Amino acid sequence: MSDNEFVATVPERVLDELAQVVIDRIDQLLDRVTDRAVAAPTPGSAAWELEWSARGTAIGRARVAERSRVREELARRAFAGLDAPGSAAPAMKGRHSSPSRPRRTQPGRVRVDEAQLAFF
Repeated sequence: MSDNEFVATVPERVLDELAQVVIDRIDQLLDRVTDRAVAAPTPGSAAWELEWSARGTAIGRARVAERSRVREELARRAFAGLDAPGSAAPAMKGRHSSPSRPRRTQPGRVRVDEAQLAFF
């Protein structure tokens, strides 16, 4: 039996849901390692609150832009490593290509408005 025959026995809905779980976990891990790479302060600390309050300034926007660039580079390097011969294709590759079937109506991870986190 080929690999495709084994996958064919799992319903598409189940594969889609589990793939979304993987994407969510990768997204969370990327956030954590990005914070480590840019030496972000511990959430809720005085340094974090100071940085949070400065997010609307030019320096704050520059920090957000730099964090975004670092996150993208980490993702690029990690997924390039997954693309080695004999390994699985990058998990998030399908996220940027056109889907062959309709996307789920409920996203796996809902983005929270950052203003809602201000009370922490």
